[in-house]
Amino acid sequence: MKNIKRFFLFILLVVILGSIGYVGYQQNWFGIHNQIVQKIRSRKVQVDDSHKKISLNKRQQIKQRLMRETQPGLKKQGFVSVPTVGILEPVFNDAYSEKGLQAGANYANRSDADPTGKQAPIMGESNYGLASHNFDDGLTGFSGLQQNYQDDEPYLVNGQRQTNDWLNHKAIYLANNHGIYEYRIKHQYLVKADDVHVLDPIKEPQVTIVTCLFPSTSYRIITVGNLKESYAWDKAPTRVVAYFDLTKQKTNAHADWYNPGVEEGVNGDAGGTKTIK
Repeated sequence: MKNIKRFFLFILLVVILGSIGYVGYQQNWFGIHNQIVQKIRSRKVQVDDSHKKISLNKRQQIKQRLMRETQPGLKKQGFVSVPTVGILEPVFNDAYSEKGLQAGANYANRSDADPTGKQAPIMGESNYGLASHNFDDGLTGFSGLQQNYQDDEPYLVNGQRQTNDWLNHKAIYLANNHGIYEYRIKHQYLVKADDVHVLDPIKEPQVTIVTCLFPSTSYRIITVGNLKESYAWDKAPTRVVAYFDLTKQKTNAHADWYNPGVEEGVNGDAGGTKTIK
């Protein structure tokens, strides 16, 4: 009888400690959530064979896996990668529906100049708008573009909007059938949720990424990157091509426990090369 009581006390203790740990993680006690997220992000992007050349045939296979259609009712535009924060998501064509935003990133093109979004943006040209959910976990969708979990700062300080430079000069890569486009982040800043002028066409090519701020969701974090280089698939650096190899890289479009779906990377169907049960 004593052994049974000890066993149940042990189980109770484990449950209590586990619950405390979970709450501590979710509430970011002592910055533990941010620390864990940073470690996970650093392991998400794998380019172990960066010193090896990728053959033309392999490059074509990577592109084909990247561009295969995976979501009924949505047209894939390509993929986006922000390696420094572990972002790798498909880009679809409907940022203004929950279906599109649940599936991954989407181009966003409703602006003061084009209120109905009739003109589809083109990667590598003008102002390429991009939107995805911030799932408020630091990892899924565009959550990684918010510096601190559940913290408006340093974007919003004492009610005042601030620019943020923590990602300055880091790379954003867009890829489609035609090639890969390398942008470098200029800065981040905040706008109100209904402010669409950030998507207006401009002369110089840039990417403008839009996602929510948490907990102040009436604001949007705007991440701006200037185009640095455009590569054809057969000429792109090996490391850059490797970022889009879905048989080796993890994608982060879905939050598995409440937003089920098939990931396209090695954590899912690996670009269609393995069967998901």
